[in-house]
Amino acid sequence: MDMEALARFWPLIYSTIRELWEITEPSIEDAAVKNDIPIELYYYSELGLEVFSVENFFYRDPFTNPEQFEKAFARFDVKGWITPLPDEEYQVSRRAQDAVRQIINVGNEQLTGFDLISDDELKHVMALLKQIVNANLEAPEPPEKWAIVKRFRVANVQSPLIVQIKEALLDLFAYRDDSHLSAAYPHYGQAGIVWSVLGYIARGNAVTAKQMAGSMTFRGYGTEDYEVAIAATVELGWAEPADVQDAYRITPKGREIREEVDKLTDEYFYRPWSVLADNEVDELYGLLTKLHSQLVIYKRTIAGDGRI
Repeated sequence: MDMEALARFWPLIYSTIRELWEITEPSIEDAAVKNDIPIELYYYSELGLEVFSVENFFYRDPFTNPEQFEKAFARFDVKGWITPLPDEEYQVSRRAQDAVRQIINVGNEQLTGFDLISDDELKHVMALLKQIVNANLEAPEPPEKWAIVKRFRVANVQSPLIVQIKEALLDLFAYRDDSHLSAAYPHYGQAGIVWSVLGYIARGNAVTAKQMAGSMTFRGYGTEDYEVAIAATVELGWAEPADVQDAYRITPKGREIREEVDKLTDEYFYRPWSVLADNEVDELYGLLTKLHSQLVIYKRTIAGDGRI
């Protein structure tokens, strides 16, 4: 199957997921506050809601300061959301799983009025996506299957079609992470922050550690951490000092490494798509394009009604 023809899919899939998040997440966050449920439990649901540990979370999110997870685990333990296990692990309680399921369903209720695409088209989208998701689960490694296996799922066959599609797209999102991490890990090893720094530098002409700390506060690292990581990228030959004081830019070697990883990510991610015939690939692209555009309209409509 033509890789260039497939490469157009991921930007569309990710944009569609973002539209779905923008519709559902405000209600999820409101429900978490109303019911005194830590919103981090919802965020961590993509990392799995069975067993928490810094080691487990590293497989899906090696770019966040592990101290951030440790602090959250301590809070969850005190409140009874998780229970300590041996080897610095925590069992996630049924109460926590039910709480996350509850607030996700509140968010998904925002999608129940979506009727801008026919049920027949939604069924076709779901049937095609299901083939890919199943193929992902059955595909040989690499990529190492972690996110696609561990993520917490809420939708089922009784859920509205648009909610089932959202779940399937999040499965693709998880497999994309598996693909990217498997492709990139040999380059950054245990130092995920170094890969984050390379990505940030690649997006700007000249950036500083202070700018990184300010733009990526959600990662939990400070300016000094990014200074050390930048020094590592320089030592690796991926970045170099820019003309601006304390700023850095990507080198040809750094850009080549990123391009190699992006290419390998695509190879891993799209390999299972061979389950679709060429005409099905074209049909899926057309339907996802239509779904994306109609979600944009739907979001504006319900925002105007005050629902989000």
